[in-house]
Amino acid sequence: MKELLSNINSQIRHCQYCRLYETRTHAVCGEGIAPSKFMFIAQAPGRTEDAESKILVGPSGKVFDDLMCEVGLQREEIYITNLLKCFLPKCRKPRTDEINTCYHLYLKKEIELVKPEIIITLGYHVSKFIFKIYGLKIPTRIDFREAFGKLHISKNKKIVPVRHPATVVHKSKQFSKLVKDYSIIKTLHTECPLIDNCKQHKNFNQGLLPINFVKANCFGDWFSCKFYN
Repeated sequence: MKELLSNINSQIRHCQYCRLYETRTHAVCGEGIAPSKFMFIAQAPGRTEDAESKILVGPSGKVFDDLMCEVGLQREEIYITNLLKCFLPKCRKPRTDEINTCYHLYLKKEIELVKPEIIITLGYHVSKFIFKIYGLKIPTRIDFREAFGKLHISKNKKIVPVRHPATVVHKSKQFSKLVKDYSIIKTLHTECPLIDNCKQHKNFNQGLLPINFVKANCFGDWFSCKFYN
């Protein structure tokens, strides 16, 4: 596993498959353990990441680490990567051909190797793309406000879109609002503590409920389940 990821990372560092290699300082590889229950996908390296060749460092990285503390996770327990491996000039929006190239060459392979149960997407563009890949209905940009911090299930993957930590750095969101988005991750750590005595779970065991109900509730966002509250 480590050798396969190491090979991918070597390819990333030397990649010249799209225009972004011309303006980057470093291509930035994913970091963390594999396999991992949690895989975090950000959009692209920022200026600090581009300079240091490290993922989620600088002001956004500090906010991210604080958020992980809030949900009881450390970087050593998760895998973090970017949809795009190179800095976007002038922090512009990613282009479709850049996203498709990076996904098919690298991110798709990372997902296959890391085998995450839960994919957490940071920001609108990443969330929109991952929703498309996994066949989920894509909300409008405005409606994505309601999708952030919620559990979505498709193709045996649990997907949770959240706002990027940079929204705090750029003052468009307060830290407390991000904590609310990210709080679902704490719930996803464990199964529902009432599962052994839950009538609905017993109904599932008797074939009376679909598997997605259990994924979404008993082993998903059980804290929001109407049968828990």
